Amino acid sequence: MDRPLVAVGGVIIERNKILLVKRAHPPNKDMWAIPGGKLEYGETLEDAVKREILEETNLQVKVLNLLSLIQMIKEGFHYVILDFLCEIVGGNLKPSSDAADAKFFSVDEIKNLNTSPTTKEMLIRYNNKEKLPIFITEISK
Repeated sequence: MDRPLVAVGGVIIERNKILLVKRAHPPNKDMWAIPGGKLEYGETLEDAVKREILEETNLQVKVLNLLSLIQMIKEGFHYVILDFLCEIVGGNLKPSSDAADAKFFSVDEIKNLNTSPTTKEMLIRYNNKEKLPIFITEISK
């Protein structure tokens, strides 16, 4: 890969619990993360968030606002990820596509889950009411 990829994610909070999916493929295979994925050519950020969440969770969402900007360089991948707060407007939760599972977790439960470091850090910082957007960089060789 010779240039970074742009990706998006959607943070959905219902009854003080956050929706996470268990990744079925690298990077972060078998780890819990917010639903999301790569932007496709010609697609807006908002459309990408809606598509990725629908593909991974069977939920339709309304995109609200930018939550975080994450730079991740690891496992041979270089992503610039924009995560957005979203609300559910339709569908029934069912993992599919790149998600091996999908569930809602409290922030305390997330602290003990096998999640990517950036997912955990972003959700904890959001829960602590840090000014938005949150900026995070993860580099591992």
